[in-house]
Amino acid sequence: MKNKNILTIAYCVIFLYLLFACSKNDNVIPPATPTDLQFNAQIVGVTDTTPNGDGTGRVILNLSGKNVTSYIVTLPTEKQSLSLNAAIGSVTCTFASQPGTVSQYPINISAYCNTVKVDTTTNVTVYVRGASEPGTALVWSDEFNGASLDASIWNYETGNLNVNNELEYYTSDAANVSVKNGYLQITALNSPNYNNSGWNYTSARITTQNKYSFKYGKVEMRAKLPGDKGTWPALWMLGNSISTVGWPKCGEIDIMEMGTVTGLDNILCSLHWGGDVSKSRYVSGSTTDFHLYSLDWRADQIAFYIDNVLLFSQPNNSNLPFNANHFFIFNVAVGGDMGGNTINLGSSSTMYVDYVRVYN
Repeated sequence: MKNKNILTIAYCVIFLYLLFACSKNDNVIPPATPTDLQFNAQIVGVTDTTPNGDGTGRVILNLSGKNVTSYIVTLPTEKQSLSLNAAIGSVTCTFASQPGTVSQYPINISAYCNTVKVDTTTNVTVYVRGASEPGTALVWSDEFNGASLDASIWNYETGNLNVNNELEYYTSDAANVSVKNGYLQITALNSPNYNNSGWNYTSARITTQNKYSFKYGKVEMRAKLPGDKGTWPALWMLGNSISTVGWPKCGEIDIMEMGTVTGLDNILCSLHWGGDVSKSRYVSGSTTDFHLYSLDWRADQIAFYIDNVLLFSQPNNSNLPFNANHFFIFNVAVGGDMGGNTINLGSSSTMYVDYVRVYN
């Protein structure tokens, strides 16, 4: 009987020990809760004259926090939800439900640590253009979805044009210019003594001169740029009057150019008319991914945007040549003032253009 009691006591002690040990198990922790949530809403196109944005209704929401695995951002007025699967990052919110007004829009933010959620709300006051306002109606475009360049829109310029100390010989060869897989492709190549011309590099330069030109409007171009040394890609415009008044009196609008000399990923936007203005921005990944290059051209100002973020704006007036029709020029130069003397063309010598669009 005594031994039985001792055995019973021993079992009880073991049970209590196991129970106590389980309650102290450091590996059993409750789910973490998202903390230190930070968010910042940047309205696209804010300037002194457009304090509520450029009318596109776009807002870049930057998010960060501790113990966060993901976010869900809800736009109740737009009936839309956006997700971000990271502790730090951004999402682009687009508001369009109240066109023609400056309105306050709520943004609901849910931060998750697995299944644990913390909710918060912020509000932004954004201007959204009306359907009949400038910059909303598409009036012309080339989406480059065909099998070849549209000859009713584009011209090929050929030869070395004897400008800017450039070293390329422009051709209409398919190896230098083509339309494939929904993209315009302009490629600079090593071509020693091309067709006995004495030039050792070939590329392409196309224009809409005498086929399409316009005055004022919003222009959007989505492109991926070449990254090989010696390349100088450009998406730009010249005034129709170049044949009568010459350059620079005709006016030049450089929506995008990038040269090896000024730095890969360093995008320049410029105006030339005899008095010049130019500014640049470092755009990481311009040679490995597509980016949006935009122009807002009006009678009173000309503004340049990269990925919908304003680079600079310049006043326009009747004394400047930017109140007459201009035509497009797309090209990849080799060497020269911005291409430089070190030329190494290889696997990254192609400029890809997804589309060019002109809005009213």
